[in-house]
Amino acid sequence: MYFKDDYRLDVMTSTALVNKAPARFDWARYYSTFQKQTMSPRALAISVYHGYGFTPVWTTARREENFVSAGHMAFDFDAGDESSSLDYIQREGTFAWMFASFGYTTASHTDAAPRCRVVFVLEYPITTPAEYRRVYQAVAWYISSDGSNTDPACKDPLRLYYGSKGAEVWGNWSLLGQGTIDYITETYAAAHPPVSAPTKMTVPVSPTAGMQNGKLRQLGEKVKTAPINEGHATLLKMARLAGGYVASNSLNEADAINELTRAAMTRPDPDEKEIDRVIRDGLANGKAQPVHFEQKRPLTEMF
Repeated sequence: MYFKDDYRLDVMTSTALVNKAPARFDWARYYSTFQKQTMSPRALAISVYHGYGFTPVWTTARREENFVSAGHMAFDFDAGDESSSLDYIQREGTFAWMFASFGYTTASHTDAAPRCRVVFVLEYPITTPAEYRRVYQAVAWYISSDGSNTDPACKDPLRLYYGSKGAEVWGNWSLLGQGTIDYITETYAAAHPPVSAPTKMTVPVSPTAGMQNGKLRQLGEKVKTAPINEGHATLLKMARLAGGYVASNSLNEADAINELTRAAMTRPDPDEKEIDRVIRDGLANGKAQPVHFEQKRPLTEMF
């Protein structure tokens, strides 16, 4: 049981929220309460049991470009059937039974529709978002061979995992070693060889005013309808895409800024200065990769 109390990992935690956030919530204030803690796996499990959320380590603000390290990986099992119960996931011989640190029932769990989260503590912290995604995808694939499929949306390197006050907690206190991670990622890569990109069947075109207006509406709609806790990331992504179109002279920069700003201001608790900063940062970044309007290439040009 050395790893239970004596092993240490870095993690960001906050006691400002218990369980899930309500529909209208001040995310900026909440994230400002997070602090880096160096704690044992058991201490992290206790924090989760009290209902407190946790994430990998970041600086300044919870954005991917501020990622520092991840000493853990967590996997959600939300199917609502036997395959998402702690009893099923921890049964003898499974990957979780061998390598998980602990698991717990999430706040939405019921006996009729079980849901849980399993946390793995890593032997060595991961220090880049790209490496986190690569390992997460491989481990999730490997876990699926036990009959439980994890939520693929959770591979965000700075994913916030809510606590679950009074949850059923399963303590396993194992460590996911680097040798095991290397084996799994190599096995995954061998089973998923790179696929050659198909020949593009499109050609760049000069956009009409209707095409430009339609693209602007599309970008704005993506921002408006983004999930409540993904507004910042979506705005940055759409601003980068808009920057690509601006770089190819396919969209007017002022029009893109106006459309993205209007869309972002419709979201809960908008911060006009932060919105302007994110849009301009995204546009500047996107201009490095020009994007063109395209149409399908006629078959007569292909043969």
